[in-house]
Amino acid sequence: MTFTVESKSKVKADGTWPYSMSASYACTYQKGDVRANDTATLVVSGLDGITIEKIDLYLKSNKDKGAGIITMTADGQEFYRAEGTYKDWFGAYNNTDFQPKGWSGERTVNDLTIQVFGTTNSLHIEKYEITWRQTSTAYDVTLMKGDEIVETLHGDQVTLPSMPDTANWHFIGWIETPFYALDANLWDMIGAGTYRPSADVTLWAVYQYKQPVEECIVTDLYEGNYVYAEMGDRRAMSGGVVDGEAGSSPVDLKDLMQHYEVTFDRDGKAYIRLVYVYGEEYIGFEDDHLANTESAWEVYHEGDKTAFYTMYNDKIYMLLPNKWNETKNEYVTALKSVNDISAANTSLLTPEAAFDVHLTCYPQVGLDVEEVESGKWKVESEWIIPFGNYELVIRDGKKYLRLR
Repeated sequence: MTFTVESKSKVKADGTWPYSMSASYACTYQKGDVRANDTATLVVSGLDGITIEKIDLYLKSNKDKGAGIITMTADGQEFYRAEGTYKDWFGAYNNTDFQPKGWSGERTVNDLTIQVFGTTNSLHIEKYEITWRQTSTAYDVTLMKGDEIVETLHGDQVTLPSMPDTANWHFIGWIETPFYALDANLWDMIGAGTYRPSADVTLWAVYQYKQPVEECIVTDLYEGNYVYAEMGDRRAMSGGVVDGEAGSSPVDLKDLMQHYEVTFDRDGKAYIRLVYVYGEEYIGFEDDHLANTESAWEVYHEGDKTAFYTMYNDKIYMLLPNKWNETKNEYVTALKSVNDISAANTSLLTPEAAFDVHLTCYPQVGLDVEEVESGKWKVESEWIIPFGNYELVIRDGKKYLRLR
């Protein structure tokens, strides 16, 4: 807040200040001019215990003289005093430019008085600048993981830590009201980092369920959208085909560039298309390299293993998501000649579960939440009807087509 002298009994306030603030000013001579034995006094009241960080008086002198005593008092107690000539304070007299003279530190204040007493003609006051902030109060912040107290932080500003992941649960933040299970996003969650409490508070760690990649492996082949991954290196095919290769990146079921539509024809051959692109972007082949063309892939499937391959010059060329490219010095997805397709370590992963949001403050309880759908017809049995190279599966009232 700034108080600019306008007359011998008036200052103009600018900036920001507490709601209850009031200011009065009085000079025994005129405006901001202080001769020998004159005084200029600014009184600022109703500051509500704010913390003063800096006070500057903007002063100039006569051409070759000017001296005085500056005092600052907070709630009746003097905390600053400067006595001397203008030259002592600034190195030279100056009757042209106003220069700041003052105090810096931290002090809690309700009522503030700043007085200039002249000892030698003359000092001239332009304005008073006061830098301040609301006074902070230290509070206790108790951090919980379920029913366990992690630690208690104390201060007007604390640093909330990031909690380590636990099993299949990933820490995402803190919340004031704990819960056992929630299938939604939280808008009132507090992230790790700087936190300013306004009262003593207890915060619970919030965890989001991470579906293990192994639980997303497809064991029965159906048409649908999948991630094609090499499970040893946990790398997945990514993007479209460029110069006979596609991309390769760490498995991320939420990465839309790893999502491919897989369909099958009557002969059990597969067709692979990148889902989230404009136009038709196929993962196909020409001879012994990949191409953006609709191609019929041979399919090897056994248990949790699925591999796509083609034959060229009596050799097996497998679609491999973790082939090392020596020239590019990076992993790519490409065709690789293999002797035994059954040795493949690739799988199809369903990405659907990755988009389900399961949150809890009690990760030790897990996802053991019972869901009851009353009044709905539920099919308890499963029907399997042979259909050429396929089986028509009717399960829980839904139909699936899978490769035999």
